[in-house]
Amino acid sequence: MKNQENNFALIIGVGGPHIEYTLNDAESLRKNLTDRNLVGYPEDNVIVLKEKEATRKGILDAFDKLREKTNEDSTILLYYSGHGGRDVEKHQFYLFPHDEEKLMGEELKEKINALPSNKLVLFLDCCHAEGLVQSGLSGLSGMAQKLNDEQGIWIVASSQDNQESFGAGDNSFFTQALLEVLTGQHRRPEPFTDTEISIMDVVDHIFETVPKNASRFKDRKTLKPCVQKPYFKTQMSEMLILSYFPKNAENHEATIARLEPEVDSLDEENFIELVRAMEAVGRIDDAVDTLKAHKGTKKDPDLLETLGNIYTNIYERSNKEKDGQRALKTFKRAYKLAVETEDEEQVFTNAVKVAYMYAKLGHKEREMISYAQIAKEAAEAYAIGEKTSKYLTLGEANIFLNNLYDAACYYGILKEKAKIKEKIKYYERATFIYKHLFNPKDQNDAFIEFLNKTLLG
Repeated sequence: MKNQENNFALIIGVGGPHIEYTLNDAESLRKNLTDRNLVGYPEDNVIVLKEKEATRKGILDAFDKLREKTNEDSTILLYYSGHGGRDVEKHQFYLFPHDEEKLMGEELKEKINALPSNKLVLFLDCCHAEGLVQSGLSGLSGMAQKLNDEQGIWIVASSQDNQESFGAGDNSFFTQALLEVLTGQHRRPEPFTDTEISIMDVVDHIFETVPKNASRFKDRKTLKPCVQKPYFKTQMSEMLILSYFPKNAENHEATIARLEPEVDSLDEENFIELVRAMEAVGRIDDAVDTLKAHKGTKKDPDLLETLGNIYTNIYERSNKEKDGQRALKTFKRAYKLAVETEDEEQVFTNAVKVAYMYAKLGHKEREMISYAQIAKEAAEAYAIGEKTSKYLTLGEANIFLNNLYDAACYYGILKEKAKIKEKIKYYERATFIYKHLFNPKDQNDAFIEFLNKTLLG
């Protein structure tokens, strides 16, 4: 497990009538964060405010204490479970601490901006949570617009600005989903084999389960099924790891011990299982060597694409030219083999990845555009089902070719088909391609705003 000594948290559970579960929310999260077999934050690094401690002054003082204990390299997790409200006439949102003295969104912004860290995670579990994050549909003011641009932040809110947040039993629906992911229970009944949990695993599960769980209960005011849709916003491209599962690493090591001696005789399914197990425990070089040495890789565009993806991940961590060139050459080989074997899907998926790597490396713009055109034509001709790979290729290829209206149409389709975790990756790739080609000067560039709203909204 990585060193967590510079990770800090402020956990607030307000309590009170009808939201007694917020106290359980706060305590359950504290236990998970300080569990050495899960997240592993040092107990002294976790500030918890509950009931009478969770007053307006108590919360503001806790932010000051957190500022004194942290630095720019710290990871800070902020969590609030309690009442939230809005003043429609004044266009303001606020938190409602235990002493019922409002904590306005503007004050919260100032306290967050004062924190020195470049890595912040904010979980807001309250009514009208989105309104504290950004302007809602009615133009109400929000929080994220005045956050420091230099701060990397993930904000996950339990509800839209015009919605309430609900709970039943020991926890709110939002926090229940958060706890399920941190403890590796979110994949049930399927086995959970990952060695770590990222912030996007959390977002993915929250978006999938909270609306479903809320709809099973009736709103006590309207007597209709509860409607609760979470919201998130991010300024960070780094994938933050929140939880670790060392026992799963042991299982992957067992898989490697079982399959590696028989690598030459493995069928494709077991071979892929071996490679993924190596990746899961951090044996990236071994995964690369195994793929390169396997007799089937040179004949299978799928396996070559897998190798290219690993090289791409290595390049994006190292930023070394040689790593990028390895990815580029591998995708070219995969594309050529796909053409020879008439593997239509692999033709366009690898062609667009060749174009992307040319953009990343800043090389040969003419060839970059040529491969984008090939990818576009091959994807348009592909008629086997409505696969996300087809629409993703068409979205990216049309950005390369300056067909932004067409690109927008395909990202609109992906908005409905893809999960949140996938859409984050699509957004990062699309914005990189667009910025690389067009170098927009306007901070509120229309196409970037469209991608943000469509894929991250």
